[in-house]
Amino acid sequence: MQGDRTTAPVAVVTGGGRGIGAAIARQLADNGMAVAIGDYLEAEARETAQSIIDAGGKAMSMHCDVRRLDEIRALFAATTEQLGLPTVLINNAGIYPNHAALEMTEEQWDDVLDVNLKGSFFCAQALARGLVAAGKPGCIVNLASTAAYSARAGAAHYGSSKAAVVALTRSLAQEFGPIGIRTNCVAPGLVEAKEGLVTEEYRKQFLTMVPSGRIGRVEDISNVVAFLASPAADYVNGETILVDGGFITGRALQRSST
Repeated sequence: MQGDRTTAPVAVVTGGGRGIGAAIARQLADNGMAVAIGDYLEAEARETAQSIIDAGGKAMSMHCDVRRLDEIRALFAATTEQLGLPTVLINNAGIYPNHAALEMTEEQWDDVLDVNLKGSFFCAQALARGLVAAGKPGCIVNLASTAAYSARAGAAHYGSSKAAVVALTRSLAQEFGPIGIRTNCVAPGLVEAKEGLVTEEYRKQFLTMVPSGRIGRVEDISNVVAFLASPAADYVNGETILVDGGFITGRALQRSST
């Protein structure tokens, strides 16, 4: 699905077929950007792109497995051909499996690190190479997680990958900043992106640790991503913004007064 080639700013959103990624894609489109959605969930990516086109925006979609460098390159080439040179990248593609450390296989570890970390790096590299060749500025927004700061059983690979994304953000800010490319990061807390992501018991337990008293919504994340991708954040570089209702501030433990 696509609109006509456009002179509007062009953004690539990985994992934009559903959930947080779809909300980001729609918000960027609402803000006047043309959006290319790359997702291994091809049908969902087409749906999201079509919803943007139906609302009067510019969008395209294509299959992209960010573990594969050839598919990343194909996504950026197709985006440039169909919409124009992308100047914004949202590294949203990610997986969130649950595997106990004692039983975790090499394949399970590699899958999470390849999607969440390797994919983010090589998409960032693809964007930056295109911008450098064209002599244009741009920006990257990576998606991390509160798991980068707060460990959870069953997520050694996931937490490690997201902590690495935070570090990657700082490294790219150092290297890409002087060539006019900002790199920032958003770290969501628990977000109700789809039904059945966590059990009701887990949800209730988690809520006791969120000062704001609710689970996050996809719009909570897309709002902050859209800000970082906008000119209003022109002097923000290398930052990770936690969007978690205060989850990382601490735990609601009352010290005895006696």
